Amino acid sequence: MKNRRKHSRTFVQQDVLLYLYDSRSDTNLTGQIVALLEDISKQGAGLRISQVFVDGKHIFYAGLGSETTVLKMVFRSTEGNPEAITTLFARSVWFDRDMQDTTDMPFRIGVKFVEPVPKSCLGCFDRRDTG
Repeated sequence: MKNRRKHSRTFVQQDVLLYLYDSRSDTNLTGQIVALLEDISKQGAGLRISQVFVDGKHIFYAGLGSETTVLKMVFRSTEGNPEAITTLFARSVWFDRDMQDTTDMPFRIGVKFVEPVPKSCLGCFDRRDTG
């Protein structure tokens, strides 16, 4: 199978807060859910979540086709200043349920960032031991 990724991924294990967000009105459309960030690259990320509905909105489908509804990811830096908070905005690209998953986070979402993530920001994540 051909690798279609343009950028290499950094594999991580980090909790992030996830919201549906309206960029036009600069407001959160839902309350937060905790997502597990599994991997990240300059243009996208892979997340695991425990639920797909938040405040009556499907976290994946609610923003599809919308120019203003995006996902807002908020996380704390794991390096340097632990008080530093970073916010990234993304659009949902794919959604899947891992039927083999026995954890409390069986749903997977792939996202593409609205703007590329600065290289300096990619170092802010805990890297997962893959060895």
